[in-house]
Amino acid sequence: MINLRMLRVADRSLFISVFFLIVVGFVMIASSTYFAELKAGRDALFYIKRQINAALLGLILMSFAAYIDYRRLKSFAPFLYVLMLILLAAGHFFGVAAQGAQRWLTLGSISFQPSEVAKLFMIITLASYFDIRKERSNIIVPLLMTAIPFFLVFKQPDLGTALVIAALAFGMLVWNRYSPLILTMVATPFLSIFLRHNLYLWIFYIIVLWLMLYLSRVKLLDTIIIMSLNIGAGIAFPIIWGMLKGYQQMRILAFLNPGLDPHGMGYHTLQSKIAIGAGGLLGEGLFRGSQTQLQFIPIQHSDFIFSAIGEELGLIGSIFVLSLFLNIIWRALILAQEAEDYFGSILAAGIAIFIGFHTFVNIGMTLGLLPVVGIPLPFVSYGGTSLVINMTAIGILQSIAMRRQKLIF
Repeated sequence: MINLRMLRVADRSLFISVFFLIVVGFVMIASSTYFAELKAGRDALFYIKRQINAALLGLILMSFAAYIDYRRLKSFAPFLYVLMLILLAAGHFFGVAAQGAQRWLTLGSISFQPSEVAKLFMIITLASYFDIRKERSNIIVPLLMTAIPFFLVFKQPDLGTALVIAALAFGMLVWNRYSPLILTMVATPFLSIFLRHNLYLWIFYIIVLWLMLYLSRVKLLDTIIIMSLNIGAGIAFPIIWGMLKGYQQMRILAFLNPGLDPHGMGYHTLQSKIAIGAGGLLGEGLFRGSQTQLQFIPIQHSDFIFSAIGEELGLIGSIFVLSLFLNIIWRALILAQEAEDYFGSILAAGIAIFIGFHTFVNIGMTLGLLPVVGIPLPFVSYGGTSLVINMTAIGILQSIAMRRQKLIF
């Protein structure tokens, strides 16, 4: 339950930051779509109306999430995990195809992305496991819990969301204070994958890794697990690369060399960098950005919304938006430290990782620093499911904030 005394300890800066980000999202979505829709003879406010409707639903769910005691989520964690797998499987087999991927489920008049819902459910599930097991937890169970939804999302195919799920698992393992040895089990396979393109270099890395573990006197069982994960990752990489769709492979190759396909997969990145660079210090002004208004970047109101911010609001506007995200992430980490119990701590940390990873990857790909993987900018990009889930996550943070200290009557 909640009362007025609890509202006094709510984190107001979270509400303020989210409010401004949503407003910025409304304005930039309108700027990115208004004239194009008007010219095409469609409803010029179509996208903004849908985003407002999603924000209203998100406000309801955010208020409800703040109202209930977050500790009740623990008892629902097994149900949420099973529901997540059902939704992901249904999206894979019965989902509506969109841009080459089956990501949408339609229930009557409602369409949503199961993969977006899976992110929040994954945070709650992992937080519940870590809280129940505490020092008795091992790395195998959370990795298996993560692997199932990871591959279900990966097969849709939705590489961006699959990476988010993996990042959540790794970040929450770090917050759970696992030993450096266990984190080595998780981190080193990524290096093995990176080096796998050169067979001889990869074999050399495997030998060096084994020598380091041997000289460090790591237990035999731990050595076997680490070596198996690295060798398995290296062997599986060519198989996984072959499972990627052609456009996903080209996105990665275009990231490594944007000039490889400047009119194809490298087009988005090149045009985005041009738009952001054209914004200068103060920007070209709302509804005045040449790249944005002339639709040089297709579907800019979605994953590439930050390029519109950079072009029309300039460096000052971009820094303002970044400061709002940094405040949300910072406050979430503070709440993770001040939470009344460990479940609240790991839950808040998971949400901080969730929003932080989304922000980092989205802005990184618009600047050409990371591959294009289709991850929206939280609270700003067009997308009803994403906005609703993000606002619900903020509601959970507020529930933690309002219960982090005993009320003094």
